Amino acid sequence: MNTADKIIALVDEMRENSQVQRFWKNVPLAKECIGLLRALDDPEEDSQGKAMVCNAICEQLPEYDMPRFVLDILHYERELLVEAEKDGCGDPEALEAVDFDIQRLNDYIDIRHVDAREFKKRYDRMLDFDPVERTPEWEKLYCEVEEECDRRLGDAPRGMGFCFGYWSVRREVLAEHGIQWQSPAAMNPHVMFD
Repeated sequence: MNTADKIIALVDEMRENSQVQRFWKNVPLAKECIGLLRALDDPEEDSQGKAMVCNAICEQLPEYDMPRFVLDILHYERELLVEAEKDGCGDPEALEAVDFDIQRLNDYIDIRHVDAREFKKRYDRMLDFDPVERTPEWEKLYCEVEEECDRRLGDAPRGMGFCFGYWSVRREVLAEHGIQWQSPAAMNPHVMFD
């Protein structure tokens, strides 16, 4: 299997994980995919095509759980889009969208200058979220915590009401790592979740 086919296979695997809500499994796949993409030295692979792959990868990642990682990919995508523009095949709308996403995630992790209320206002988010979710510590533990939650939940049906069991297990696992976390239900008592 050549590098381009391997990248396609990894993105397809990420899409399958997303369909079953196992987004944490996409993080190592995305790291591998980006590594392959950066190493791809095929003159047939243009910058615009590589940027499209970056976009497809970002769509399969939990951006608010891994904002710094997603930002790294977005910066790479931006470089590729600028390069494509220099080659005469740029997409100004795609570049504008990436710039917006970069700013949004920079604001999300800028806890000192952009509080949760301001973030929600700027980006039309309605639900409150626990501030710990914006920290590097959260991101560092994300895959480990989600893998443990997945193990503990086993084959529990992921339909109506699943979120409550998942949030309970997630809170327990995070507490074992010294992180006190409040679920979306706790942060938004006026909202009914299913």
